[in-house]
Amino acid sequence: MAGQGLDNFLTEQTSSEMKRIEEKIRTEVEEKICCYFGVPSTDELNKGQIREVREAEGLRKKGFIKLGYNLVLQELGARP
Repeated sequence: MAGQGLDNFLTEQTSSEMKRIEEKIRTEVEEKICCYFGVPSTDELNKGQIREVREAEGLRKKGFIKLGYNLVLQELGARP
């Protein structure tokens, strides 16, 4: 264990739980984005709404909501 480095060790040991948490965050943020814009799915967001999500993400320095924005934007293919 000591030879593989702390970061690699933690990555290996926590990856499945981190994926589960990321999915929960993405789902929660996606649901609230849909509620805010009054659409049933983020697939139905127009370019202006996607731009607003991107701008809101840019205003956040860090945190779970920023992660949620990033995950939703990645899913939409709108994140560079």
